[in-house]
Amino acid sequence: MLIAIEGIDGSGKTTLANSLEKELNNRGISALSTHEPFTKEITEMIRIQGWKDPVVLTLLFAADRAIHLSWISTRNEKIIILDRYIYSTIAYQSTMGLDDKWIISVNEKFPKPQLTILLDLPEEIALKRIKKNDSFNFSEKINLLGKIRKKYIELSNDGKTIILDATETAETLTKKATDAVLDLFS
Repeated sequence: MLIAIEGIDGSGKTTLANSLEKELNNRGISALSTHEPFTKEITEMIRIQGWKDPVVLTLLFAADRAIHLSWISTRNEKIIILDRYIYSTIAYQSTMGLDDKWIISVNEKFPKPQLTILLDLPEEIALKRIKKNDSFNFSEKINLLGKIRKKYIELSNDGKTIILDATETAETLTKKATDAVLDLFS
C-alpha cells in the first residue's frame, strides 16, 4: 500500500512521514518511510548542474521514481510512506510552465497511492521554515510557493487525498494521518 505525503517545501512532510512510520510500526503494521528524490546520483546531478528546465526536471524525477519504485518492490513492508510523489512533480513543474497533461502522461505508468496526505501550509510560514534548511535552493521556488500551494489544492480533488493543516502540532498531524491510514483497513 502506498501512502503519499505532499505539500510545499517546509510543510513538514519528512517529519510526518517518519512519525507515521513509527506510529504504524508501534501498532504492529509494518511500514517504511522513504522520500523522493530517491537516488543520490540524480539529486546531485540536479544540484551540481543547477538544472531548472521543467522538462529536464520532470524526466529526471520520473527516472528517479522508476528506480525508487523498483527498490520499493523488493521491500516486504505492508505500507510504504512516500515523502513526495507524483503530485510534487505536477505541482512544481506545472508552475514552471509545463502542461499538467504532459507531466501526468510521463508519470502515468507509476502506481497511484491509496491515500495522499496534503500538508497545507501558508507560504509565509513555509518561507520561514525553508530559510533554516533549504536543500535545493531554487531561488524561483520561493516566489512560486503560493502558486505551488494552489496547484496542490487543485490536485487534492481526486477523492483519495485528505488535506491537513500543517500549522497544527506534529502530534496532532500524526494522529490524523494514522487515523486516515487505519480507515483504509476498515
